[in-house]
This record gives sequence, C-alpha cells and structure tokens, in this order.
Amino acid sequence: MRKRFILFTFACIIANLLTSCHTSEQAVTGKSTHPPKFINNVYIEPHNRSSATADAIDHSKKPVASKNNAKIHKTQIHKTAAAKPMAKTVAPEPAPLTPIVTNKELPNGARKKYSEMLGVTAGEINNSALYTFIDKWLGTNYRIGGCDIQGIDCSGFAQRLYSEVYGIDLLRTARDQFSACKRIKNAANAVEGDLVFFHIRSKHISHVGIYLTNKYFVHASTSNGVIISNLNEEYWSKYYAGCGRIPRG
Repeated sequence: MRKRFILFTFACIIANLLTSCHTSEQAVTGKSTHPPKFINNVYIEPHNRSSATADAIDHSKKPVASKNNAKIHKTQIHKTAAAKPMAKTVAPEPAPLTPIVTNKELPNGARKKYSEMLGVTAGEINNSALYTFIDKWLGTNYRIGGCDIQGIDCSGFAQRLYSEVYGIDLLRTARDQFSACKRIKNAANAVEGDLVFFHIRSKHISHVGIYLTNKYFVHASTSNGVIISNLNEEYWSKYYAGCGRIPRG
C-alpha cells in the first residue's frame, strides 16, 4: 500500500513537470496551437498584447482620396473651366431713328445745297423733315437757355429738332441727353439722327449736336449760332466725347 502511494505521487510530479515544459515552450516560441482566424477571407495576425482586438478588413468600403489627390482634382476642374470661358452677351444697339412722315418735299435747290455742303450726292439727302427743319433754323443766333427762333442753345436746339423731326421728347440739358443715350464707341458707326457730344474745357459733357452724314453734324454753337460742322475739324476733334443713340420707347 505504501509503495502504491509513493508511485502515484511520483507519477503526478512527472506529469506536472511535463505540462510546465510544454507551456514554457509555447511562451518562448510565440506559436499558438489554435488554427488561424479569417474574417472576410482576410487573415488576421495575432496581437502581442492580450487586450488588443483585431479589426476586420472590409473590402466593400471605397478607398478615401488623399488631400493631394483632392487638390489635383480641383486644379483639373479649374483648368477645364478656364479653358472654356463663357461667352459674353452683347446687347444689340437700338435701331436708327425714323423721321416723322411729312408731305413736304425738300426743294431741289435745298437738296443740292446740302448735298454739296455734306459732300454726298443729292439722292442721299432724302430726309425732308430733317433738312426742312435745318433749313429753317440755320443761322439762328445762340442764346443760353433759349429755345426759339430768337435765340437757342445747343441742348435746346437738339430738343426742338427731336420733337419736330422724330416725335421724341428729349431731356433739356446736354449732360442729361448724354445719360439717356446708348453709347456708340466708334464714330464711324454713327447714323443720321444720332447725338454727338463734347466736353469743351470741362470734364463733363458741355455741348451736343445732331449727326447728319459723312462726319458732319448740325448744332447751335456759341460763336456762330446754328451751323453745320465736321468732326474732323481740329477744334471739334479735340473736344469730342462720343456718340449716342436714343432708344425708342
């Protein structure tokens, strides 16, 4: 009986020693007897720390673009937008003015007189209402603030002409008339009835006339009253400010 107890004790000691050696070997080699784990068909490496948790890799998530890629993308968009500038919409110029229909025919003598004065053929002097008005007022004295045949100023003359020839109520001062116009940048595009403006010894508009043809315009000048002048003359070209067209309506 005593021999059996000694053998049993000895066997337990041997078994404990073998178990301790097996555990120590696992700790040294770092190898696990458990089979590897897979999540979504991706192998997850074991972590050294017991408190760490392996994160599963999900292939369904889209990769996040880096900041550099985002900057490149914005640059490409900017270049594409710059390569195709938006077309500017240019407003059409108002149509030239139509004179009031009159039964009066311009006398042949007057037609010849103005065709020679303006350097055009007699057939081009066909606005009887306009040239009848000019023929009536030509030579009228200048009077500041005046508005009748006894004396008239530049803006008053333009106002009377527009009323009687075109049936348009024009503003009284040259500056207001300039503000009401649609600008014509190139004088070569001016047509009969357009207004021509000047800033004589002033930054502001101070004089106005009515364009006829071939660079000629009719106006009430301070020195000679109602006359016809040319934009190419040295004095008028020096103070020329631009042309304008009064829109209908």
